[in-house]
Amino acid sequence: MKRHYSGTPRETIPLRILDFFIDIYVRWFYRKREKAPISAVPKVLIASLGHMGDALTVSYLFPIIRQKYPNAIIDIISPSWCKAVNEHNPYVRHTLVIDHYLSNRNKIGFWQKLKRHYQTFQQALPFLRDEHYDFYLDVRTSYGVSHFVLPFTNVKKAVGFNRRGMGGFLDVELEIPQKDGNYHHFEAYRALLKEIGVDTKLEEVVPYFTIDASITWEQVQSKLPLSVTKPYILLFPETGEPHRQMSNSFWVNVLKEVLEKSDYSVVLCGQTNLSAQIVKGIDRATASQFSEKVIDASKKLSIQELAFLSTKAECALTLDSFPEHLCCIFCETITIYKASGLPFFPIANYPVLLFHTHFLSKNAAYVRRNVTVHYREKIETPEVSQLIVAKITTEKKVL
Repeated sequence: MKRHYSGTPRETIPLRILDFFIDIYVRWFYRKREKAPISAVPKVLIASLGHMGDALTVSYLFPIIRQKYPNAIIDIISPSWCKAVNEHNPYVRHTLVIDHYLSNRNKIGFWQKLKRHYQTFQQALPFLRDEHYDFYLDVRTSYGVSHFVLPFTNVKKAVGFNRRGMGGFLDVELEIPQKDGNYHHFEAYRALLKEIGVDTKLEEVVPYFTIDASITWEQVQSKLPLSVTKPYILLFPETGEPHRQMSNSFWVNVLKEVLEKSDYSVVLCGQTNLSAQIVKGIDRATASQFSEKVIDASKKLSIQELAFLSTKAECALTLDSFPEHLCCIFCETITIYKASGLPFFPIANYPVLLFHTHFLSKNAAYVRRNVTVHYREKIETPEVSQLIVAKITTEKKVL
């Protein structure tokens, strides 16, 4: 079949050259491997070498698989930076850690990323070589796929997408199920599931995240510089890609009005000093009038503790990133997409108000009816700011 690669010519030409040699190897050697019937209790290896948001939404597949195969054994291939998402998941037997160099956002050099990729792959190899899987599913449609593990383990049916090379190792190479260049990422997951006899619909998916029972309100409070008073809202002003972030002045203006028009406290969450800059901006804008109601929780709380905090929040303000997907499991969420659209729309338990600039998604219908979507050519405007403030301060629980 003709492969439709994802990426620029600089990225895809090396993939085409690589696939030329892989296809020769597969034709003469790899396809001759012995296969056996699918087991009554299948073992499933699911690969997701992306980031934390990917790891979270991929986990929604696990209970769906168990509905079809109640005793299925599920192992996953996941990078080290997703450990916090996977470690308490009740459906996962074993996690194989591989830090793919293409997905590695650590502030290290390219060769260090390659070294880390090689080291983690070597550490995973003994387990892979000893295992026999019925199914292999790789959810990645861009950047790093994990098809390179297939010659080193035993898999009866390998399914994945052919956009990022090494598709020759797959038994089933899938195309992206897109319409007019647009699709939701769960439709790609659904295509994979169909190949193992499992069918589901996006509107039926129930998102979840397992919070460790040992997490307590007192434990969370003890890590913060100020006591969190209820009711409160959460702000996550960061993403893994800074170009998708809003300006500090935008958040300062929004939070200033929220504090003035409501009795909410605000908890700012993240992994950088961005929140501290926003807190300073609020103090200047309000003459420190609300200093006891603005808490900088950046770099102080674990993912488990942030999830716990979201269960008691009135609302979360997020961007297109992992916090959005996490918060909308547990509370109402307002989210802003500065550079993406339908492919990453949230799978939510609670109502979501979403603003985006993605032209392809301008008129896209979204089957999750608790997500209200607004397209804007520009996001950082007084109009959007006022709509966000109004939703928080006047409608409160009803977004």
